[in-house]
Amino acid sequence: MDPKRLVILVEGDADERAVPSLVGRMLAERQGSDVLFVDGNVIATGGAKNLVTPKAIEDRNWERWLGAALKRQDLGAVLLLADGDLDQVGKGKPFCPGRCALGLSERARTVGAGATFSVASVFARQEYESWLIAGVGSMAGKELPNDLGRIAADVTPPSGDLEAAPRDAKKWLSQHAGIAYKPTIHQAVLTRQVDLALVRQRNLRSFQRLEKSLQALIEAMRSGKHVVTP
Repeated sequence: MDPKRLVILVEGDADERAVPSLVGRMLAERQGSDVLFVDGNVIATGGAKNLVTPKAIEDRNWERWLGAALKRQDLGAVLLLADGDLDQVGKGKPFCPGRCALGLSERARTVGAGATFSVASVFARQEYESWLIAGVGSMAGKELPNDLGRIAADVTPPSGDLEAAPRDAKKWLSQHAGIAYKPTIHQAVLTRQVDLALVRQRNLRSFQRLEKSLQALIEAMRSGKHVVTP
């Protein structure tokens, strides 16, 4: 059986190259390229506010983006990865990544997810860059390609729960990694450079969630039984 298309939904411009690169690395690690290939033409959603807030639900944004993915040839699965730094989804309703992901799953089923294609929804906590901070030690002292600077030789990630702090992970990279970090310039480069094994050592729940989600999509393609996760 020829591999099926994995369409990725991301937050914005900076993620358009970084997330396919990360997912491609993970897919290769799991030897999943026989059943899935990454579609480099991602769909930008604008983030959680355009997915899980009352207005987003009323406007059926998620369903429309899934519909766009369905138009692509040989679709096998859709993977959403967005930052989980939204404070609330509505007045008096704090953002909960697990609850919001479950809501997306329920809505995805209304357009055929689980029957004709698979879907996984993941929110990075707090930001995608939190994962890069977790593995920044593996890049210490390295010269980045295309004259993008050199990572500080003495950089180490802060202790504690990186999914709780630093909240402004982009600013932390600029202040501590020795580069004037710009997501649209550096995110994809650092994604290709970072040692994923080092990221895993920090036991970040959202990163683990991404890995489990991708594994579930691979297994769904191999079994021929589509899934919606969570």
